[in-house]
Amino acid sequence: MIEKLREKVEKIYKANNTVIESKKNLMLVIITAVCFFIVLVGVYFFTGDIKYIIVAFISMVPLIIYAVYSFFKEKRQDKSSEKDKQEFLSGAKYRQKEWKTAYFQYKEKHSFETISEKGMVHDLKKRYRKHDFVFIRLGILLIIGSVFIFFIQRTEIKDKAIAIFGIFFGIVILSVGVHGLISGPVQKFLKQQTNLTEIEKSYDKGKMLSFRNNGINLGSSYAVLYTNKCVYAIDYNSIQDMTRKMVRVKQYEDNLYSGQEYRYYLSLIYKAPEGKTKSIDIRLDEFQCEMMMAEFNRRFYSERKYAGTVLEKTENSVSV
Repeated sequence: MIEKLREKVEKIYKANNTVIESKKNLMLVIITAVCFFIVLVGVYFFTGDIKYIIVAFISMVPLIIYAVYSFFKEKRQDKSSEKDKQEFLSGAKYRQKEWKTAYFQYKEKHSFETISEKGMVHDLKKRYRKHDFVFIRLGILLIIGSVFIFFIQRTEIKDKAIAIFGIFFGIVILSVGVHGLISGPVQKFLKQQTNLTEIEKSYDKGKMLSFRNNGINLGSSYAVLYTNKCVYAIDYNSIQDMTRKMVRVKQYEDNLYSGQEYRYYLSLIYKAPEGKTKSIDIRLDEFQCEMMMAEFNRRFYSERKYAGTVLEKTENSVSV
């Protein structure tokens, strides 16, 4: 039940973050604003009250101006992002002096992460636990607040109904957090492994980087990767390559373009036991991707030659 709830939330998120057709949306906003403007002007002629004309100008004209501005802002950034895409694919971006300076400054301040002295299992659980505790605390807070509102004597019936819904919703959120602690991705991962001791030894000697709900550990003989859903352990003998991805995410507010964000991923390509070539995408920040790529190639492809900070053989991919 909890997993189905998570999937539904993700589907809703994806549906609300679909790229919008800018031209159609601009026309829709303009037509809606003009129609509303005409209605207010009609009300003015019917009532003779000048305030309807003032409201029409104050509310509709700025909306149309902002919609047009958002449209051209999106087109301008579409053009700029095409240049960014080509620089990323060719590796020219990573050969720029400014980028290399920023990268080396980042490396001076940020090293690979320290792994828990208690070992891999404790380290992975700790990384997931901080997110599960957010759900647990939020659920408890919502339940206590709703119960308090429900038992106040002066609370009206409609408020009590809302409080009952709050209690139910709080229980659901609390269940998500508790489920994550008891039978989350780490527990599933541990049950699936037959060579856990070797993986733990490899993990303890590994280089670790994480970003939000994602992380990668390059150990002595295994690469351990985790996302918000799963933990993976990939034997070095099955790894084929590692590539870098850049994803441009368009952001909208009320269906009007508000900006963009670049997200960076490492894609570990490996041969699955059934013989198929698969890949796992792990989101890191841009400099973390470079650090881990360098570590990966130091271990696997020491014969590769560097061009600035980018390996000649390494391929980048873009997803918009």
